[in-house]
Amino acid sequence: MSIRAIPAIVRTAAIAVAIGAATLVGAVGQAAADVEPGTYTSTTWSGGIVLLQRDGRVEDGNLVLIGRYPIHPTPDGGYVDLFPGHRVVLIRDGQGGYAGPAYFGDVVIGSITLTPKR
Repeated sequence: MSIRAIPAIVRTAAIAVAIGAATLVGAVGQAAADVEPGTYTSTTWSGGIVLLQRDGRVEDGNLVLIGRYPIHPTPDGGYVDLFPGHRVVLIRDGQGGYAGPAYFGDVVIGSITLTPKR
């Protein structure tokens, strides 16, 4: 496999994961105390490219985008398992939003940001 093929494979995998997550994520619900309830713009990134941007919300301890996913609280935010093997981490950004890495298994494939709507 050529060195040039590896970034293309990673990019393709990230896009496939983002599309799968978008299909499963549906809607955002109120998270535990560590992720504030409210409306957000959710942006999924990979390689500096926006893969998906949509309205979402946090309510009743869930992240609601395309689906409803429980938010598991952490000391600095929380994490969401979108589907088996795909996890996004939500870390407070100090401006009312959240940002963190997106994983497929143990591999970072991109990132997510939740920007509050005001």
